[in-house]
Amino acid sequence: MATTGQNDVHSFSALDYVIFSAMLAVSAATGIYHAFAKGGQRTTSQFLVADRSMNGIPIAMSLVVSFLSPITILGMPAETFSNGAQYSLYVLCLLWVFPAVSLILVPVFHGLKLTSAYEYMSLRFHFSLRIISSVIFVIQTSFYMAVTLVGPALAIEAVLGFEVWKTVLITGIICTFYTTIGGMRAVIWTDVFQFFVIVGSFVAIIILGAIKAGGVEHVWEFNRENGRLNFADTPFGVTTRLSALGLVLGGGMNTFPLYISQTAVQRYAASKSLRQAQVAVFLNMPFQLIMLPMVYFTGLVLYAFYNNYLTPLMPALNGTMLNSTFAANFSTAIPYVGAGLSSPNLTMFTGNYSFVTAETQPRYVPEYTSADQIMVYFVSSQFGVIPGMQGLFIACIFAGTLSTMSSGLNALTAVNLEDVVRPWRKWYAKMTNGDLYQNDSWDTTLSKILTCVYGLITIGLAFVAQYMGPFIVISNTIFGTSGGPLLGVFSLGMFWKRANWCGALVGMLCGFACGLWVAAGAILNQGSDDSLEIYKLSFMWYCTFSWLITVILGIIVSEIYRCINRNPDIRDVQVNPKLLATFLRPKNHEEYEEPEDEKEEEYVDLKETHYGNGYLTHSDLEEELQQKIQKEYLL
Repeated sequence: MATTGQNDVHSFSALDYVIFSAMLAVSAATGIYHAFAKGGQRTTSQFLVADRSMNGIPIAMSLVVSFLSPITILGMPAETFSNGAQYSLYVLCLLWVFPAVSLILVPVFHGLKLTSAYEYMSLRFHFSLRIISSVIFVIQTSFYMAVTLVGPALAIEAVLGFEVWKTVLITGIICTFYTTIGGMRAVIWTDVFQFFVIVGSFVAIIILGAIKAGGVEHVWEFNRENGRLNFADTPFGVTTRLSALGLVLGGGMNTFPLYISQTAVQRYAASKSLRQAQVAVFLNMPFQLIMLPMVYFTGLVLYAFYNNYLTPLMPALNGTMLNSTFAANFSTAIPYVGAGLSSPNLTMFTGNYSFVTAETQPRYVPEYTSADQIMVYFVSSQFGVIPGMQGLFIACIFAGTLSTMSSGLNALTAVNLEDVVRPWRKWYAKMTNGDLYQNDSWDTTLSKILTCVYGLITIGLAFVAQYMGPFIVISNTIFGTSGGPLLGVFSLGMFWKRANWCGALVGMLCGFACGLWVAAGAILNQGSDDSLEIYKLSFMWYCTFSWLITVILGIIVSEIYRCINRNPDIRDVQVNPKLLATFLRPKNHEEYEEPEDEKEEEYVDLKETHYGNGYLTHSDLEEELQQKIQKEYLL
């Protein structure tokens, strides 16, 4: 790309360093505070789900910034700047996604009092699906966190010269530190602080950027005249990169896995009541309907600024025109420039060129290795002279990284403890005919160690993720290929009463394999005209594709399994109504009696609420369980 002095960047001022350091210090201090407040993080319930005592508003803010990563902060303005405003139609999918999540999914997860989202798999189907789901989540979240960690580091290095490894280490270590010692409360309250940092930063950039580009009306009109408001360019199409249907329907399906993931379910579990959990999800809709349009409009500001009416001039002529020495008729001397202009101000390019000043000279897109860097260039070159402005924006980027990474670390820890460590102990005790030893104090310490280990793993993966490509494509690919099968199994469990573990397992494995095959084929055959049609599938449809395979195969295999199996317990299995969507539950579902083999799941509640620093044996747990059941019947 052509460049002029317009892409000169500014170094950090003293105030920039103060603002940036203050954001990091407040984040770390929040973790330290919650490490000691009210006795600290002494139990797994405190560390993983904040004792199930949080209100809806802070959880709503935490959900917003947990998924409002640098992929959004840098990637979406870059997408709008490069390809127009069509991607902004994505906000319409939120109008149906959040009500569906709040009214259908949240009551199931919150009602079961789960700590791990994938406990649902063993309650509804089989333990094998719980393990597979956990493994998929660990892989998905680890790479997603790595992308959000290295993405801003690459942009900052390209523009400001901070080395990638330094940025990755600073962000990764601070985030791992406050998440390890402060637990879920530290994560949520740090997210609340970072929410205001991100919103304040974008409001400042939009106001200053719009003024710099000529005003809001000019930005809108300039983008309209140049065909950038391409909302309805492609209404339909599954192989078109972006289409209206793909963004509203496919984008919604890509979003769904976020809100059935462990990261989100842990927030629901941390809510003090079902109502508060639903409020948290519903509040995400207005929050995101305000924030996302701001992010998209920033991309329009960038386009209007770097592509003004004088930009078609050759860079070599800038100085000549600025000195008013170019006297020949412009449209005659350079007809290819005049012919390429569709501006109503074309008449201004004839005659005297003294109107070209330092303020009106053409502005050119700076050179960059990735469009994701354009926001950092713009803020540094245009507002770097304003004390503190650069520091505020870099703090905004880091806030998005910290919130996403801290949520992911806490979620990974919960999954490992609840889906691997504790079930393994139960299995080992059963296989050896020994006592089941549980110690919540040890588990809390183990949770902190796991958080630290995953933090180090994420830092290592970040150096691999820098070669993966544009943020928007990466994020949709990750959640599309891995999130689709998980969403499919949850759909089978909640909406298809006749689904069984065999159908769910086959559907999940095939859905994941097909999604991975299509995503890998698209990457390897990029730009090839001879590739299979399926490889041309838009990344916006990856989740829908893998979800459909999972659901369709899951239903077919479930029915075949029921037909060939003569065991009446398999053919006519009674599903716990709590595991179904609320509108599918029978009216008298409260009278449902749990099978004996499912009552062992109540050990989870007993372990979380009844043991401290001592041991509980298998017989102790059995006795407490019987006492609990007797009390419930007496009441």
